[in-house]
Amino acid sequence: MENRLLFDGTNVYLEFYNNNRGEKIMRKLLFLILIFALTTTGLAAGPILTTNIDTIDLGIVPQNTEFSRDIVLRSTGDKPVTISEVNTFCPCIEFPLENMVIPPGDSTIVHLRFKASTYVGQKEWRLHIYSNAESKVVRIRLMAFIVADIRMHKPIYVFPYFVNASQYGGVTLREFPFNVINKSDEYVPLKLIYADEKYYTLDFPAFISPNDSAFGKVTINENDIDKEFDTYITFEFIDNKSEKHLYSIPIKRKIFTPIK
Repeated sequence: MENRLLFDGTNVYLEFYNNNRGEKIMRKLLFLILIFALTTTGLAAGPILTTNIDTIDLGIVPQNTEFSRDIVLRSTGDKPVTISEVNTFCPCIEFPLENMVIPPGDSTIVHLRFKASTYVGQKEWRLHIYSNAESKVVRIRLMAFIVADIRMHKPIYVFPYFVNASQYGGVTLREFPFNVINKSDEYVPLKLIYADEKYYTLDFPAFISPNDSAFGKVTINENDIDKEFDTYITFEFIDNKSEKHLYSIPIKRKIFTPIK
């Protein structure tokens, strides 16, 4: 005796007939349909909180530098998400968000700020966001390798240590250069990993010649000269052992009113 799967336009049902092989196939198909139905009906049930990123790896950074990034929190369920608490577990991380309700299908942007301060070496933190969502806790992982004197780092380092794209006085500057310095006897390939080019455009080199430096430049968009922002770029380089490493450069712009 075997089952035949039939569909009348509304319902799925079985018709029995004699064929052992067909029976096995129909049973498997029915099982898959039932699993799919149960899965899809439960996907959007209740409050669900998601983020646009769950890991931030800054790689190599100098001491006493600051890094900022916008984090998007989305309510993807069918009920509102109520955020009750945020724990960064370190005063070096600021994430100004608590007691917020995000309606279904809506989102909010939170400006995360990290201060490298006087930490040294490889560090890792896991920011916790508590809510009424099914997962209860959403985690964002932040990693950095903090160097006390970045000029001593090999094979490369960036100078200046951060791009100060601020506006001082009445003279308007749009271009802000920086150099990636290679202290080794070999070519060092570079690859841009992250850049939020909302208010600026970035010129970034593809490699650095041996014992040389490569020129990079941040150019403020003409329509965004009056904007203040702080962000960063992350790039990847390959050392003489063919190992890949990340390196981040902060970018900050403030508008200072000239003294009259």
